[in-house]
Amino acid sequence: MPKPWGGGHLDQIAGHKGTGHIGEYVLFSDLKQFPVMAEDQGGRRLVADVWREHYPETGGVPFMLKVLSTAEPISLQNHPSDSDIRRLGLTGNGKFECWTILEAAHDARMYLGLKKDEDVSVLRTLDADAEPMRHFNEYIPQQGEIVELFPGLVHSTVGRLLFYEIQQTSDYTFRIYDFGRGRDLHLDAAIECLHEQIPQLGRVPEPLETAAFKMRYIPQTGLGRFLPQGKDFSVFTWFGAAAEFHCETHRFQLTWGESVMVLGGHACSLSAQGPAENHGLPLIDMLFEAYV
Repeated sequence: MPKPWGGGHLDQIAGHKGTGHIGEYVLFSDLKQFPVMAEDQGGRRLVADVWREHYPETGGVPFMLKVLSTAEPISLQNHPSDSDIRRLGLTGNGKFECWTILEAAHDARMYLGLKKDEDVSVLRTLDADAEPMRHFNEYIPQQGEIVELFPGLVHSTVGRLLFYEIQQTSDYTFRIYDFGRGRDLHLDAAIECLHEQIPQLGRVPEPLETAAFKMRYIPQTGLGRFLPQGKDFSVFTWFGAAAEFHCETHRFQLTWGESVMVLGGHACSLSAQGPAENHGLPLIDMLFEAYV
């Protein structure tokens, strides 16, 4: 999806030749507005249809996976929690999300949470502020950093960044400040849903474990043979050169950013197949496993 802040990292692999740059590249979702396709021996189908076939009694996939590319600031925003959704009379889930930084320019910054002594009322006056980001905690992103963005945490980024995102299946974003782009703001809802203003930061390959989803980072040295951690399913995403993913008798050719959903605890392996693609994306040579 092109975005006003899109960084251009993903234009080539997304086959994008239109105006603007790709900002969000959705890898795994069953929401109608993100019609992600899956391919197996039965052909190409929507992820939503595959999920309903195998798990008809569930309410849908429990998380979404994306890669985000930025060059310009993303809007200052926050997201509701599950309890906020119920309290506001909305449908669906809240939006707890976590980032894994794949690449960061030296001048990129993350703004995560209001500073300790700032009053919430400042969120209503940012358009008139000569230095609006001074009210928020500034962090320097590093490749391999894991950032947990709890619902209600105000956040934004500036500069050129590439990051992988796992989030609850939800499309609720409350925009607070948009750097003069003129898009709609959602100040009342954002302030209503303001919660914890301190993110949790970790480092790959430490696993990510939350109440909503989990993430395991498997380096190339651990890819000879491994078992999925998900009880019912896992989604593996590869960020390296061309490789072949093996699962029982199945073989999948993977390039950078492609994913495989494995149902059940079948033994898997991954092996490199060829030289690096000429797309300029960071070859981390690591498999990310998302599961609940």
